[in-house]
Amino acid sequence: MKKISSIVLWVLFALSLVVLILFLTAEKESVQLTTGQFTDVSTQLSTFLYWMYVVVGLSVVLLILFAIKTIASDVKAALGGLIGVALFAILMVACYFASGETEFSRIVNGETQVFTESTMKMIDMWIYSIYVLVGVTVLLIVGFGVKRLIIK
Repeated sequence: MKKISSIVLWVLFALSLVVLILFLTAEKESVQLTTGQFTDVSTQLSTFLYWMYVVVGLSVVLLILFAIKTIASDVKAALGGLIGVALFAILMVACYFASGETEFSRIVNGETQVFTESTMKMIDMWIYSIYVLVGVTVLLIVGFGVKRLIIK
């Protein structure tokens, strides 16, 4: 089974490399944006995006299948994973309620972009959660480093 997964990984990597090379070396076409400006876009953009959809979809399907397999074979390990997911959900809810509801607007290239209160609340939630996770990571690194020094 491990050999098959290794072969599939290398085949997908090779196909991804081919699609990337096609995307980067393809001709460019001029496309008008909603702002009225024009930009050059690769003619292989749709191929690149469809390949990304396939790879992400395959990853999600495999993730779900392996999660079901893990739950069926090792309930204790699955419970640990579910506790981690629950703690992450609690963190996200706490960060959501901690974030503000201020509307924000900015001017980019003469065009005003307005971010609503709900959009700003979601942005703040993700930023605060990143701060917390980085802080926890730093504390764990320092804590395990100190523990290793004490044990030696």
